Amino acid sequence: MLCEIKSKLGFELIELGHGIRISLMPGIQKMFDAGEVRFSSLHNFCPLPVEVMAASPDCYQYSAIYPQERERAIKQTFQTIDFAAQLGAPFVVLHLGAVNMKPITDQLIELTKAGKYLSRKYVRLKLRAVQKRERNAATYLQRVKDCLRRVIDYAASKNVRLALEGRRGYEEIPTEREFPALLEELFITSTVHRGDWKVVKTDNRKCARCWRHRPDVDAASELDRRCEEVVNG
Repeated sequence: MLCEIKSKLGFELIELGHGIRISLMPGIQKMFDAGEVRFSSLHNFCPLPVEVMAASPDCYQYSAIYPQERERAIKQTFQTIDFAAQLGAPFVVLHLGAVNMKPITDQLIELTKAGKYLSRKYVRLKLRAVQKRERNAATYLQRVKDCLRRVIDYAASKNVRLALEGRRGYEEIPTEREFPALLEELFITSTVHRGDWKVVKTDNRKCARCWRHRPDVDAASELDRRCEEVVNG
């Protein structure tokens, strides 16, 4: 298939998807070593976990309730990063998980297609979904952040960059509103512009309490204004 993608479709760079079985990796590695193919990225989890029978990028989630599942997600991501480094792929694409709630997106889309996006039913469904997600999201986001810190460190050690996929489902993490704060806290950014995303490496100091890089971090206390107010009452 890789030969066809390159020779017949003309692509110079290819992403390896999350359905690649581990039995295929030696052949893929051989083609890469021979200079027959180059890769832009690997989509987590690649290769597919041996116990999973079909392509399923959300089979293990950083947001999962059980720590065993989160640990499995991290270990499988490490494996993906290892293969990305071996194959010269600069990026690994990640799904971050989801808030545990009834999926609402498809239902809202169907109502919109039917011209009912201003109906009471649409508004009621949407508001209930927003209220539930806002009420529960913080716990799931914290699990994601805890996992990502380990993944970020490991990826940096392998000189592999991470790409966070924006998903279509409202229950999925992160939403557009959550993205800037997530990037600021974990990826050491100072400026995030919505729409045409632009991430700029920060020159700000890191707060010793919250670990965020902020422009108001005091050189003496090593705390930003908000954390100084918390610490000093």
